[in-house]
Amino acid sequence: MKKTYIIQSVSRNAISPEKGSIVWQLLDAADGRLRKVNGVTTLDKAGAIESVRSIYAREIPLVDELLLHNEGDTFTIDFSEFNQLQGYVEREMYLDMQHCERLSGLSRRTWRIVAVLTMLVVLWLGWMLNTSMTKFAQQQPLIHKHELP
Repeated sequence: MKKTYIIQSVSRNAISPEKGSIVWQLLDAADGRLRKVNGVTTLDKAGAIESVRSIYAREIPLVDELLLHNEGDTFTIDFSEFNQLQGYVEREMYLDMQHCERLSGLSRRTWRIVAVLTMLVVLWLGWMLNTSMTKFAQQQPLIHKHELP
């Protein structure tokens, strides 16, 4: 599976004197999707990066390739050999994410619908209670204080 990316930005942070993080913001040239790739860095005493490892095993060849390029560069990477060696099935990166995004949107809408329906039920029950109490009160004879035994 070949992919072409444009490196939008690279940010480096020192987490401790010996550890750091690096984040690449990539733009997929094929469909215009943004993608973040994270790495953990080992720093030398001067704070310069000695080594970088990917957080996810599947991103190892991507991080290795990113180390060869700078911000603004465009590069193409072929994951086929790595996927075959690791036994990974080739898949589109964002298919599962799109499914999760749809479910997330559905759950938000579902909660709104449930909240509105709950409010409607509470209002309807209040109205029914008010109506029945009013009818009950109208059917009862009035008792004056002087008529009490």
